[in-house]
Amino acid sequence: HVVITTIMFNFIASALMVYLLVDVIRDRRQMGPTTEALVKEQWLPMFKNIAAFFGFKVGYSPLNISFLLAILASFGVWFLIWRTKWGYEMRAVGHNTQAAVYAGISPKKNIILAMIISGALAGMLGVNEILGVHHKILVNFPAGYGFTGIAVALMGRNHPIGIFLAALLFGMLYQGGSEVTFDMPNITRYMFVAVQGVIILFSGALENLFRPQIESFFVNTMKRKVIT
Repeated sequence: HVVITTIMFNFIASALMVYLLVDVIRDRRQMGPTTEALVKEQWLPMFKNIAAFFGFKVGYSPLNISFLLAILASFGVWFLIWRTKWGYEMRAVGHNTQAAVYAGISPKKNIILAMIISGALAGMLGVNEILGVHHKILVNFPAGYGFTGIAVALMGRNHPIGIFLAALLFGMLYQGGSEVTFDMPNITRYMFVAVQGVIILFSGALENLFRPQIESFFVNTMKRKVIT
């Protein structure tokens, strides 16, 4: 399966990255495995600086231009999938591979295209972490965001708008959990992780939990309208 295969490749890429970071590009002046810090000219523009450029004054925030790029990426993916021929072919392959082949659509080409696009979007996360957050490469700097992305996509029903809203919710839970932990030591971040798990569980289960009843309701309603 393509998902299982790519997840297995993640371990290979992670091991290669650890080797390069420890033995090749490591900053020997540091105790831990890390690279030299990037100069400020290489950092991503901060949101407060962008707002100041347009005449708005905002307080300090770790938010940078990646947030705006994420919004543009969401719109771009929506336009690609629902408004272009390539998007129609990818949706056809995703819904029914055999029917797509019968219609003259190549599943291999569309799977590779989807993987290239998704890989590029995932790479943008790494760019944000390196150029916008840490300003250097650390071991395991993505912090499992890739698997979180799977959960976000599940909750967003694989739709760009839904994924964007789900990402905002997960981001608020993650950052809010970190802030609450400082103010209330008795509340740990794992409690917010449990909340995320419950949300994912119900968002995945509710898709089919009430579907038969809802479909039956609408079918019976339409039958009554036809009879009357």
